[in-house]
Amino acid sequence: MLSRLLIALLMLAVPTLVSTPAWAALQPALTVGNYAYDQPPNAGDAPDKGQSGLLAFGQGKLADASITTRAEWFGDGAAKYKVVSIVIDLLRDYPVDQISIVSNAPNRYYGIRAVSVRARAEAEPDYTSIRAQTWYGTASPLPDDVPLNNTLTVNMGNRTTRLIIIRIARLHEYQHMALNEISVHPGTGEPAQDPAPPLSADRLRAEIAKPVKQIPRSGMVDVGNYLAGVTPDDGVPDSSGGVVPFLYSTLFNRDRTDYVGWRGSASAPKTVSLVFDLLADHPLDTIRLFSRAPNQYWSFDEITVTYRAEADTTYKIARIERRDRADTDYTLEISMAGKKARFVRLQLTRTNQYLHIPLSEIEFVQGSGEVGQDPAPPYDEQAMREELTAYTRLADQYGQYLYQDWPGKLTSDAQLNSEREQEWEHLRSVVLDPGKYDTYGGLKALGKQPSDGYFRLRKIDGKWWFVTPDGYPFLLKGVDSVSHDEWGYGTLYKEPDGSLRDVFESVPDHDRYAAAYSTTDDGEVLSFVKANLMRKYQGDWKAVWRQVTGKRLIDWGFNGLSKWARDSGVRLPYIDQLPAPADAVRVKWAIDPFDPGFGAKLDRKIEEIGVAGRSTDPWLIGYFFDNERGWDAEVVKEILLNKGTLPAKGAFVDYMADAYGQDLARVNSILGTNASTFDALAGIPIDVGRLPAQDMTGFIRLASKTYYTAIRTAIRTKDPNHLFLGSALVPTWRTSFDWNVGGIDQLDAVSFDVYSDSADYLNEYANLDKPVLNLEYSFSTADRGLRAINAATLSETIAQRGAKYRSFIEAQAGSPVFVGSGWFVYYDQAVTGRPGDGESFNFGLLNQQDQPYTEMTDIMRDTNTSLELVHKYGTSLLTAEMVADSISRLGRVDAHDPVVPLPHVPEAFSLEIASTTRADVVTLDGTVRPSSAKTLVTLVLKVARKSDGSTASTRPLSLWVPKAFKNKDKK
Repeated sequence: MLSRLLIALLMLAVPTLVSTPAWAALQPALTVGNYAYDQPPNAGDAPDKGQSGLLAFGQGKLADASITTRAEWFGDGAAKYKVVSIVIDLLRDYPVDQISIVSNAPNRYYGIRAVSVRARAEAEPDYTSIRAQTWYGTASPLPDDVPLNNTLTVNMGNRTTRLIIIRIARLHEYQHMALNEISVHPGTGEPAQDPAPPLSADRLRAEIAKPVKQIPRSGMVDVGNYLAGVTPDDGVPDSSGGVVPFLYSTLFNRDRTDYVGWRGSASAPKTVSLVFDLLADHPLDTIRLFSRAPNQYWSFDEITVTYRAEADTTYKIARIERRDRADTDYTLEISMAGKKARFVRLQLTRTNQYLHIPLSEIEFVQGSGEVGQDPAPPYDEQAMREELTAYTRLADQYGQYLYQDWPGKLTSDAQLNSEREQEWEHLRSVVLDPGKYDTYGGLKALGKQPSDGYFRLRKIDGKWWFVTPDGYPFLLKGVDSVSHDEWGYGTLYKEPDGSLRDVFESVPDHDRYAAAYSTTDDGEVLSFVKANLMRKYQGDWKAVWRQVTGKRLIDWGFNGLSKWARDSGVRLPYIDQLPAPADAVRVKWAIDPFDPGFGAKLDRKIEEIGVAGRSTDPWLIGYFFDNERGWDAEVVKEILLNKGTLPAKGAFVDYMADAYGQDLARVNSILGTNASTFDALAGIPIDVGRLPAQDMTGFIRLASKTYYTAIRTAIRTKDPNHLFLGSALVPTWRTSFDWNVGGIDQLDAVSFDVYSDSADYLNEYANLDKPVLNLEYSFSTADRGLRAINAATLSETIAQRGAKYRSFIEAQAGSPVFVGSGWFVYYDQAVTGRPGDGESFNFGLLNQQDQPYTEMTDIMRDTNTSLELVHKYGTSLLTAEMVADSISRLGRVDAHDPVVPLPHVPEAFSLEIASTTRADVVTLDGTVRPSSAKTLVTLVLKVARKSDGSTASTRPLSLWVPKAFKNKDKK
C-alpha cells in the first residue's frame, strides 16, 4: 500500500486526473484479498489488462492504492457485452464500513452508465444489494458539465462481508469504461477466524449468478411476492417464472437501469398481467412504476393498475394511463391517499404485439395507518393466478365508469328526463331540408340524373356518385349499428355457471327492465343502453327513440344506415349484409370458392335470409357479403400444404398446369416436387416459398374472381335490383391487394373497413376507377373507462374526435372514387366489455346513457353540410362561389315560424339575403309578412367566406309565401 503522503504528492503531480478520495480520512483500506473479472479489461495497465485469472490486492491495479493506474474496457462494437462484474474475495469476514470506487475518465468518450454493489458474508447463501444507481456515463460523449474524475462512496454500515460484487454498465458497446481504484475500508470489530480457503477465479465468477436480495427500506413495502401471468423473457431471477419474492426481484432492486421484459412476437399476448401480494393490508400513499426502454422497440401503450384489500372480493381501479412510446424513460406515480391494499395488479397492453414490454422498478410507498393484523398466509402460485382473473368493479347503475367524474355524468333518472326535454326542444323542428335534398338525401343542386327507382352508381364529371331512386347524386354519410337491439352494445352480466359477473355497482331491476336482458350465443347479456332508454323515454320508448334518433342523424348531417344492425323504423337509405353459409368450406379464416357446392350453399343461404323480399325496397342501397375475410399468402400457404382433399388445392394444380402449358416437369422444377401426374401433385404438400410471386398473384386473383362471380350470381337470382358492394375488407389484414382487385369486375363498388387517419388507401383504387366505400371507421378517446382502437385514431379530447373526423372524411371525399362511408358506431361499447371479446371502445356518437358527444357532433354537422361539395370539387378548401353554386332551392315557409328557411352553410361561411322582389312580403332580414294571396317571391342570397371576406351570389331562388299563416306562438 502507498502511504497517504505519497498519495498527496501524486495528487499534486497529476491534478487533471485525480480527485480527492472520499476515504482519505478513514481506516486504511484492506490490503489482503483477491479479485477476478468476468470480462477481462481489454486496455489499461498490466497485469489487469487481458487478465482472466485471480489478482491479489496490491498486485492488481484496482487495489494498489494508486488512482493513476487503471483497468479499461474499450468499446468498439465487437465486444457485445455492456456489463462488467468485478468479484472481490476479502479472504475472511470483515465488518466493513465503506467501499470507495474511483473512475477517472481519460476523455469524454469514457463513462459508466450504472454501478451496483452487492455483498455477502461467508456463511450467507445469498447476496444483499447495497447500492444500485446511475453514474456519470448516461450520455455519450460526456457533456462538458460532467466531471471526468469521479468517486462513488458506498456506506456499508459495518456489515459483515467477505465477498463483494461490483457491476459497472456502459450506455452502449462503443462507450469506454475505466476503473482506477476499489478500496474496502473496515469498520469496528474483529475479522472472522478460521475462514474457508480463498476462492479461485472461476469460483469467484460463479458468485455472479447467486441470488441477490434487497434491504427493506423504511416507509416502503419491500416484503411481498409477485407473479407474472406470462413468464418474463428478461430479468434474472424474475425470468424463472413462478412466485417471485420482492427481496430478490429485479423489479425491487432499486436499479432503474435494468428491467424485467416481455419480448414481442407473432404469438405474443397483447396484454401482460402481474399481481403483487403485499402479504397484509397496507395503507398506501403512492404507487410508483418505472419503465426504462432500451430503444424505441421497447414500450407499451397502456397500463391499468387495480387493487383490493384482503376482505374485498373485487378489485378497484387506481389508474388507467396511456404511454407515449417516444418516452423511453417512463414514470407513473399513482396517488393512493391511504387506500388499503393487500393485492395490486398491473395490466400492460401493447397494441402492436411485436413490441417488447419493459418494466424496470416498482415502489409501494406506505401511507399513514396501521398494517392489517392477522392476514391470511402468503398466496401460492395457483391462488395468485386466480387473482389475475378476479373481477374489477367498473360500472355504476347506469353503466358509467366509477372512477371518474365529468360534466354531465348521469346521477339520477330525473336528469335523464330533463335531458330528454332539453334535446327535444332542439330536435322538434329538425327535418331533411326539402329545398336541398330529395326524399332519400340526394343533393338537388347537383342536378337530376337518369334513374330507375333504385340506388345506382354513376360517374358524373369525372367523379363517382351514388344516384338515388329519385335521380339525384348521393354521397353516403352513414352510421353503423343504429339499433337499440344491437347486443354488441351489451355486456355479459353472468358467468357460464350462472354466477353474477361482479363488475357492477348494481344492475337494473330484471323484472322492470326485462327488455334490457337477453340470452345470446355469447351468454347472458345486459344492455345498459336499453335500460337507460327505457328510463329516459318510458312508455312507448321504442317509438320515441326512433323519432329522436332519426332527427339526430338528420341534424348531424348523416343520411344513411351503413352496416350491421338497424332499426327499420328509422327511415334512411341502408346497406344490408349477406352472411356466409355456415357450411362453406374454410381455409383458415377464408372461404374456398372452388368448392363445387359453393353456389348451391349460397343459394340456400340467400333463400333462408329472405333476400327476395327486399328486392323491391327503394331504400336499400345494396349488399356486402361476409365481413373482413379475404385471401393472402397465409391462406395460400395453408392450401399448398393440403394433401389433396381441399378443392382449392386441386384448383391450384389446374392453375399451375394452365400457367405452364401443361408442362409437368417445369412445374415440378418450380415447386420442388416430383409428382408423376398433375393429379398426383394435388396430393403433395408444397412449400409456399417455392411459389413464384407472379403465381401467388395469379392464383389469388383467380380465387377472388371465382368467389365474387358466384356471390353476384346468387344475389341476382333473388334480387336483380340492388348493388353488390364487396366484402368490407380491412386492406392490411386478412386480405391482399390481389384479392381486393381480382374479382373487382363482379362488384359495383369495393368496400373496406379502414380505422386510420389517412385516406391514402384510396390512391391505388383511384387508378382502377372503381367506386370505393369505407364502411367502418371511427375516432375515439381513452377516457371515462373506455379505450381507443389504435394509435392512428386516438384523440385526446371529444372535440378532437370531431376534428379528426373532419380531416379524414374530407380527405376521403376528395377522391374521385370515394362514394361514402359508415361511422362505427352509434353508441359506445360497454365499459365492462362487449360480449364475446370484451371490447370497450369509445366509438359512439353517443355514450351508453344516450347522451350525444355534442363537442364532436357539432363539428360533424358542419363537416357533413359541405361534404358533397368537397367531393364535387375534389378539395376541402371551398370558395364562396362553390357554396353559392350548391344552393339551388329554398324550402317551404313554416306556418309556425314565418321566416325564410335559409339553407345551412359551413361554419366558415355566412349567408344573408342580398335582394328580394317583394320587400313588402319578404324583408332583407328574412321576416315573412302576411299576404292577401299566395305570393311568389324571388330572392338572391349572398355567401361570404369569413376568413377573407370574399363573396358570391346564388342564382335567383323562388319562394312561395302562403296566403295566411298561424301565429308562431300557437302550437
